[in-house]
Amino acid sequence: MFGEAVVVTGSVAQVPKGVAETLGIEVLPLIISVNGEEFRDQVTIFAGQLYKRMRVEQLEVKTAAPTVGEYYEAFKRIREKDIHQIICNPTSTNLSSDYSAAVNAANIFMADYPDVKICVLDSRRVAVTQGLLCIEAAQKLKDGVPFEEVVEYCKTEWRKTGLFAAVETLKYLAQGGRIGKAASLLGNSLHIMPILSVVNDEGVAAPAAVLRRKDKIVPTLVSLVKKYTDGYSKLRLGVTHADNLEGAEALREALLAEFPGKEILIDDFTPVMGAHTGPGLLAVGYLYE
Repeated sequence: MFGEAVVVTGSVAQVPKGVAETLGIEVLPLIISVNGEEFRDQVTIFAGQLYKRMRVEQLEVKTAAPTVGEYYEAFKRIREKDIHQIICNPTSTNLSSDYSAAVNAANIFMADYPDVKICVLDSRRVAVTQGLLCIEAAQKLKDGVPFEEVVEYCKTEWRKTGLFAAVETLKYLAQGGRIGKAASLLGNSLHIMPILSVVNDEGVAAPAAVLRRKDKIVPTLVSLVKKYTDGYSKLRLGVTHADNLEGAEALREALLAEFPGKEILIDDFTPVMGAHTGPGLLAVGYLYE
């Protein structure tokens, strides 16, 4: 009854367009509102446009996860392609309403179409680490690994992923309520640049290091990745940045020096995420086996 399988995720996962097309990953764009005008993430607004404006303008930026209806329509499009097995990997349930919308949509859709099987994962990850898991799952499906095996892989292997990100300023985290305004003012006055991590089982951001010099960002990020992946030969890495290509290229070179021969993707930090962190962010995600 169940045919081919496909992976569904949101634009937060930062799966590069070419990779998504090659592996058949369905990417749902999130909504971003800039001064009241709505855009579709990576469709009608792109990273460079937003970050350049954020550097020179005072913007009111809001974001919204895909709705139940949008997930339902995505599942319907997939079924119309005669694909009846879906792995849906939304953003961590502790970071977004994305997961609950996907679960509700999947339950409604499977009641309407019993010939479709949908597994909604709570990978407890976000951004490039969410994307790395999607890419690995889609590659396994393409290679003929049975659907249930890929589902079980995703349910356990998310613990072998992690994200480390350096933000240029605490201003935007404070605006979004991620940290207190007093902490933001103090941090900025002391030129503190925090390294945030998403490596815990709860899937929430936590401090990993505090820096006061920009030249320490790249070596610190590399050191953290090495610490968490030491002893594992199979390693996927992804670098992402918010209007910081020079930093991203330097980070990629430093990672290659530490992990020679690895394919390391560089991609823009999606606007719907950058709205909460601001321009200048530099991050690395990993997945190991």
